[in-house]
Amino acid sequence: MTVHKKIDDWFLGYKTRSVKAKQDGGLYFGGGRSKPSKPLRAGSGLANLRAAALKHPEVMVKIPKRLSSNSKGMRGIRNHLDYVSRNGEVPLENQSGEKLLGKRAVKGFVNDWQKLGIPEESKHKEALNIVLSMPEGTPPDAVLNAARKFAAEQFDGHQYVFGLHHDSHDPNEPKHPHVHLCVLMRDEFGRRLNPRKADLFEWRVRFAEKLREEGVLCAATKRQHRGKTLKPENSFVRFIRSRGDLPDRYKQQAEELIDALKHNDRPKHPYLREAMQTRGLILEEYGKIAKELYKMGNKTEARIISQLAKEVAGQDFTTNAQKDYDQAAQQGTSPEQLRTALSNQAEGIEKSQALIKDLRQSGFKSETEQLQKMTAQLACQSFVDMASGQQKDIPKDIPAASRDMNQGKDLDR
Repeated sequence: MTVHKKIDDWFLGYKTRSVKAKQDGGLYFGGGRSKPSKPLRAGSGLANLRAAALKHPEVMVKIPKRLSSNSKGMRGIRNHLDYVSRNGEVPLENQSGEKLLGKRAVKGFVNDWQKLGIPEESKHKEALNIVLSMPEGTPPDAVLNAARKFAAEQFDGHQYVFGLHHDSHDPNEPKHPHVHLCVLMRDEFGRRLNPRKADLFEWRVRFAEKLREEGVLCAATKRQHRGKTLKPENSFVRFIRSRGDLPDRYKQQAEELIDALKHNDRPKHPYLREAMQTRGLILEEYGKIAKELYKMGNKTEARIISQLAKEVAGQDFTTNAQKDYDQAAQQGTSPEQLRTALSNQAEGIEKSQALIKDLRQSGFKSETEQLQKMTAQLACQSFVDMASGQQKDIPKDIPAASRDMNQGKDLDR
């Protein structure tokens, strides 16, 4: 086994895997055996570790959570594609390269999918919604091209459709280019997708591979590979806050922080021993990789991996709860100030939501949209920052209302 193959196997964490569940029938295209996805390019492990060491931006691949009753069955697919196409204004493309532009084209495409036997109402998701994203400044066309190649390899045998969102096409879109990919759960043999955490990592590695083919510098590594122990906010919690509300989990964590500060009891790391063990194993592997590369004469690559190991070893194990506690303690923020900030945040959101409802019912579309954005900004603030006066400025004035219901674009996100 070559050095690159050994690195690939360790980096991915598995040698063979399948994202296909057992065959469950359906009115699809026949029987037979499902084809596995195309293998990743040899050397992908070292390529991504090297990119991480050089601080190339990490690619993002996620499956957004949608708990609405309208997110399943054919209704869910129809609603999602209306959203991705911005009601026909954003061009979509399917697995055959066919371009879909306009409400009529999207509607016809959805009708064709319904003929495959997908029920209008279902207890199960009939399509997997995937977001492929890169940071602001990445060429949007490169992201779109990479997403096209990624989908063709990873979902061969499935029907899918995708569209690009970026502010170069619409100033109301985010500045970071991202592609929404909607894949039918069942392939041509009736087998359903069943992605696991390891599969999502493979998808990130494959997407990074396609981006590099487009000349984009990027990396696809796990947090442990970079020595990062701070977990990002739970995706469901983040989604609720981005919609302008405070989830119960956020409020619970806030109460726990207030109580910890009241008793001068810094939160403990719940998995410190496991985190340290994982860190040790990764550093040990980096040492082996650097040694093997040096023996092969790849001294530059060996130095890069050694530098990565040094940076990982220097990372601390502070949790988000500990970080918030330390910030409040260092700034002399009292538990009462934290509770007041949390209360003000919740009350401000509640009042905004009531006003949003009144504006919507009165037909003030643009004002409703602006207030929704302001409410989302308030919900995404840290109440610890608010208590210490470090919150971001949020506009407090709402422009004069306009009753022109036909102006502006549908920004329901």
